[in-house]
Amino acid sequence: MPRKSSTSTLATKFQPELNSASSYLNLILGLLIVLVIGILVFNYFKKDVGTLGPAGQTSGTTGQTVKDVEVSNLPGKYTVKEDDTLFAVAEKYYSDGYLFSKLAEANKLVNPDILLVGQVLEIPEIDLATGVGGAQNQTTWGEKITGNTYTTVEDDWLSKIAGRAYGDPMVYQKIAEANNITDVNSLEVGITLKIPR
Repeated sequence: MPRKSSTSTLATKFQPELNSASSYLNLILGLLIVLVIGILVFNYFKKDVGTLGPAGQTSGTTGQTVKDVEVSNLPGKYTVKEDDTLFAVAEKYYSDGYLFSKLAEANKLVNPDILLVGQVLEIPEIDLATGVGGAQNQTTWGEKITGNTYTTVEDDWLSKIAGRAYGDPMVYQKIAEANNITDVNSLEVGITLKIPR
């Protein structure tokens, strides 16, 4: 009959104790991991709102929210709400979402796609009639239309013409009515439009 080695008998003798010590060690390590994760999650949600980024998100360190400025009272501040985008905020204050770059610039936002709920944005006043560059003959939508008529060119649409003529693309209906245009989405090239003043 073959004789068992003393090493294998020793290993089988201490196997229950090794398994039990390993179990305790695994339990302690698991509890430590859960504790560390819990502390990290707690600290993340307890983070002071005033440290959210470069835009000066709160008024002071008390975390008080700032009353949103009215469109008619610019410049002012606006507190970011759930599902807000910079485009939507620009649309609200300037009736042109594409002016979001002006908001990003005024607030020194590195990534205009990232807004945090509770973040306070500076809303500067922008002269829509003179445009972003400040030139007297330019608007956000192109060269300012000052006359009582305008001849359409390729890529024109009524809201763009209204923006150039009045500084507000939302009053395109005024041009449509003055020229008896029924389909505002279709504009022929080379027609002369009346621009009511």
